[in-house]
Amino acid sequence: MSGDNKQFVRRLYDAFLSGDIDTVLQHLADDFEWDAPGGAPYNGVRHGREQMREFFDQLRRAVRVDQMDVDDVIADGDKVVAIGRQRGTVHETGRHFETPWAHIFTLRGGKIVSGLALADTHAIASCFGESARERRALTGSLDVTHKAYSGPDTLE
Repeated sequence: MSGDNKQFVRRLYDAFLSGDIDTVLQHLADDFEWDAPGGAPYNGVRHGREQMREFFDQLRRAVRVDQMDVDDVIADGDKVVAIGRQRGTVHETGRHFETPWAHIFTLRGGKIVSGLALADTHAIASCFGESARERRALTGSLDVTHKAYSGPDTLE
């Protein structure tokens, strides 16, 4: 069973990398949930196929995937973990990022019911440029940068 699940997930990556998003979407359960933490415009929690289609559309509009390698797929029953590397370019800024990633999937009845994406989300989000939220967090009312550490001036 684990071997079959590994091959199933590998085939879905092949479909994604060839641009066949419909094949990926048809293998998601009706109650599918995708959690991609981070600060990029396409990050967040998505539910169902239509929200995943929106995710893939946002990803395509925001980033050119320069390289995406699936280095390993590990399965234990209905849990499958894919591990890889990616390089991309943010269309709006022209900035490049490179990060390892891991995707953790849960399968049920021949469909993927959930996925969690882990990567260096700061490296990716920073390529989109400094956000207003980041500026507010780092600056006061006079736009003076605060120290990153707000404890005592010396560490013991």
